[in-house]
Amino acid sequence: MEEDVTALFADRRDAGRRLARRTSAYLGARAGERAVVVGLAPGGVAVAAEVARALAAPLDVVVARPLNAPGNGTPLGALADECPPVLNRRMMRALRLREEDLDAEVAHQRVELHRLEKLYRDRRPALPVDGRTVVLVTDGVVYGPVAPAAVRALRGCGPDRLVLAAPVCDARSAAVLRRVVDVLLCLRETTYLHAVGPWYGDFRDVTDREVAVLLRRPPGRTPG
Repeated sequence: MEEDVTALFADRRDAGRRLARRTSAYLGARAGERAVVVGLAPGGVAVAAEVARALAAPLDVVVARPLNAPGNGTPLGALADECPPVLNRRMMRALRLREEDLDAEVAHQRVELHRLEKLYRDRRPALPVDGRTVVLVTDGVVYGPVAPAAVRALRGCGPDRLVLAAPVCDARSAAVLRRVVDVLLCLRETTYLHAVGPWYGDFRDVTDREVAVLLRRPPGRTPG
């Protein structure tokens, strides 16, 4: 059973400021000099903007798209960048689906992924992360494949250190993710987290335009 919660964070900016203190403490003095903060779009970018401001680090974005079963929409996985999808093999076996049965869905979501990346970055290239510390920020890690897909994509870019930072995390997902990131920074870990919204007083949608505006701001600046 998912635990009863009251809002722990006023909104994503509040969560980002609290997470920034935890991230700064972990990275130590001169934390932002070799760091790149990457927000998991869309909601994670609003949290990541506060972390980037605190570290005086550049802000970028990663897009991960869910993959659903043809016909019934059952969630089966996710993909990010050009990496192979992260798939729920057990669910696929239960539905008697082969990987090639998802080819059309994968192709569709990859097109949408690239469209959103271009929209968010406004034709700017992705920030280089090779040899640097990457802080991947999301507004919450629920049980599912989206965060692992984003981690896989960023790990493939060759960072020196990959940190996943989130205000709230599902404990099962956290156990899996700790094996593929260098460190997981989570302000609250809980069991059976299927929705992030109840942990926020204000969890309104972050629009594509808001993501693009946040990404255009110089390091160290967020909206007033």
